[in-house]
Amino acid sequence: MIEEAEVGVDEFDVDTGDETGRLIRPYAMTGGRTVVDSDIGLETQIQASTRASHHLGAYRWETAKMVELVQSPMALVEVAARMEIPIGVARVLVADLVADGAVVLHVPAKTQNFASLLERVLDGVRNL
Repeated sequence: MIEEAEVGVDEFDVDTGDETGRLIRPYAMTGGRTVVDSDIGLETQIQASTRASHHLGAYRWETAKMVELVQSPMALVEVAARMEIPIGVARVLVADLVADGAVVLHVPAKTQNFASLLERVLDGVRNL
């Protein structure tokens, strides 16, 4: 006997999304764009501006979620991980929000060399 639930349901008719459970592909979030004009590093801190909170309802769900995440500064790589999207997609979304004035970027100063820091740590450990 055929159960009622099985009638007319093909195993290929059910869209389960990708392995993350997301039904929207990441490239659809960016309109197919993969490259941005500015260089936003993985360690760049992103923070919502005051303008973002006033216009939160005007953004699509993924950018609105991103603005909510970065109420306090958060690195680009952390934003991508929490939203479960690829780094490239997060970078494009952040660039759009920067252009709109919704977020500001805090780029950490580049350090010349970590060797001196490591030497000081090693000296400190030896002195213990």
